[in-house]
Amino acid sequence: MKTNALNRRDFIAKSSIGLVGTGVGLMNSGFIGEKHHSLNIAEQNKIKEYRVLGRTGFRVSDIGCGTMGISNENVLRQIIASGVNFLDTAEAYANGNNELMVGRAIKDIPRKNVFINTKIYVGPNDTVESLKLRVQKCLERLQTNYIDGIMIWSASSVETIRNEIFHEAFKQLKSEGRVKYCGVTCHGTAWIEEPRENMEQIIGAAAEDGRFDMVMFVYNYIQQEMGEHILAVCAKKNIGTTLMKTDPFGGAYLFIIDRVKNLQKENQPLSDDIKKIYDKIMENQLKAEAYLQQNNLSDVNIRREAAIGFALNNPSAHSALITFKTFEDIDNYIRLSGVRLTAKTLSLIEVLKETYGHLYCRHACGLCESSCPSQVQVNRIMRYNHYFMAQGREKYAIQKYHEISGLKAENCLDCEGYCEKSCPFGVPVHLLLAVAHQNMSLGEA
Repeated sequence: MKTNALNRRDFIAKSSIGLVGTGVGLMNSGFIGEKHHSLNIAEQNKIKEYRVLGRTGFRVSDIGCGTMGISNENVLRQIIASGVNFLDTAEAYANGNNELMVGRAIKDIPRKNVFINTKIYVGPNDTVESLKLRVQKCLERLQTNYIDGIMIWSASSVETIRNEIFHEAFKQLKSEGRVKYCGVTCHGTAWIEEPRENMEQIIGAAAEDGRFDMVMFVYNYIQQEMGEHILAVCAKKNIGTTLMKTDPFGGAYLFIIDRVKNLQKENQPLSDDIKKIYDKIMENQLKAEAYLQQNNLSDVNIRREAAIGFALNNPSAHSALITFKTFEDIDNYIRLSGVRLTAKTLSLIEVLKETYGHLYCRHACGLCESSCPSQVQVNRIMRYNHYFMAQGREKYAIQKYHEISGLKAENCLDCEGYCEKSCPFGVPVHLLLAVAHQNMSLGEA
């Protein structure tokens, strides 16, 4: 009996890599020899499907590239060689160094072959000239004469969408041939004093505005309702759509499991918040064990296929952005170009939603924020913690967390859980916030 229990526990731990989402392989992938692995990718995996990016007319790869996680430009060159032609960056990524890296990677290929999208923050003190100057700096870092897409970065209100300073700057830049298309990205609200519009309302306002050619927003098999409404509106307006956070879990729960294992190995005590989340993960995985064994679904590649297949199953979705980091990531994701949902992957999605849905704090949701008496910016904190745990961007997440004004999540574990009580999805929000603070506070109180 004891042996069976141990075997079951071992199975659960091993199947965690698959259970916690499609991006887990990213966290544990090593750096594989460049020449040898590049050859394998070039021979076996190429983009199989291209979709017209709305009114831009540009045929983009269904698998796009979020370049923020790439530190080796040779990785990006191989991504491009595999057929990926939508590259997303931003002026602030790595303090401009990400744009520099993109510029080096594209300088030896025909410029018309890739769609370069970058993002700029639009603030209350910006002027037409200040925005134009910053876009010129983007052009210089990217070593290109024009930028295909320029987006308002992380718009948090409809007011931002209608910023006339931005639109006048874009109009002038377009007339000068320095930019082609206008877009906006949204991670939900950055609520501080009072609740504002949600992601659907913000991106919907951009679609109705008529001046935006493309949008970027959160869409995955758990956070799907807002995304499906946005896709429908954009289809009617012929607006290009790019998707982020297509994997709702990433490596987040594997991160928790690994942390617990390391603490236990070192005979270190577990904090209450980590232990509670860990127990929930293991309890849920035990429930799913029989299904996994019966259907042979412990392979992480099947989960990747399910997540990407869902995101791209809607023909109004044009490109799903992947945070590539290594050569192995290229191998893992390029093979999914052109995938469609099957009965098997759809069944898997339903099991994952039922088993893990209540452990996923919906990106760009923000429904619970108005109930917090301390005005904690739940949406932003949970997004930064996703960067920390699921994408391996620890330094960036810590930096952004410390830039948050007002209270962060330092008191959330001892709170009565107002956010959790108001969450319609039953997510243990205040517990996840406590984990987020432990991750990103560097031990501060």
